[in-house]
Amino acid sequence: MIEVAAQVKETEVSVERQQSAEVFLVNVVHVNEGKQDLALDVLRETVTYVAQHYPSFEWSHLYKSVDGKTVINQAKWLSQAEFETLFQDGEFLSRYNKLKEAGIWEYHLYQVTDHIPSQIKQA
Repeated sequence: MIEVAAQVKETEVSVERQQSAEVFLVNVVHVNEGKQDLALDVLRETVTYVAQHYPSFEWSHLYKSVDGKTVINQAKWLSQAEFETLFQDGEFLSRYNKLKEAGIWEYHLYQVTDHIPSQIKQA
């Protein structure tokens, strides 16, 4: 019984470690007037490249604002260190730098602190 409890605890610690290594990218692009679709195209091409070449990349969600002024790339990475290697990858940079034609941007990396699901029961 003690052995099973130790294995459960070890698994919990491993999951905690994995979750703490996860980072979420939030990249906000402030697009020039009429360039929202261009920004989305550039991000689609760039993220597709990343998805094909970086094992710790999990997923990306692309968003466009309803007012046409911004685009957001939200992505999950299992490794911050691997994310940071993007900026030494010439192929990545040749795609990513095309965003300059669409607008200006800034990104930050985040770790999840809370998950608060809906408390309203769906019928």
